[in-house]
Amino acid sequence: PMSYADTLESYMLRMELPYEKVSEDTWVVGPQTIHNVRIVVRIDEPIVLYSAPVLSVTAATPDQLGLFRRLLVFNDTTLHCAYALDGEQIMLSGAHQLEDLDFSEFQAMIEDMAMALDSHLDQLAPWRAAPVSPEAPREGN
Repeated sequence: PMSYADTLESYMLRMELPYEKVSEDTWVVGPQTIHNVRIVVRIDEPIVLYSAPVLSVTAATPDQLGLFRRLLVFNDTTLHCAYALDGEQIMLSGAHQLEDLDFSEFQAMIEDMAMALDSHLDQLAPWRAAPVSPEAPREGN
């Protein structure tokens, strides 16, 4: 039988997702999203975890209450994933049982996350605009 890793890679290929294998059990996949956010897919038996970093929250983040309210409202619009706080990092994440994970479940998770990122990140722009990392120059005027 195929390993879980082989199965997941076959799903990525079937979806024609660009991906990079970063370790034995971890991939960074790049679904076609407006904002080019990457989704990390990681096997942590008995589950597979999906996560995408959205923004960092620090003491300097303005209107944190407004941000968290917005994320809770967004959580009501996603089917398979949800926003959560991991340390200072807001993540969009989801999980599946590995044992009976089928292609349609994998595809639904990736598509749900990509759709959420596409429709939500513009609305999170006021918070994302806060300086996070200097690596990417901001586009604009």
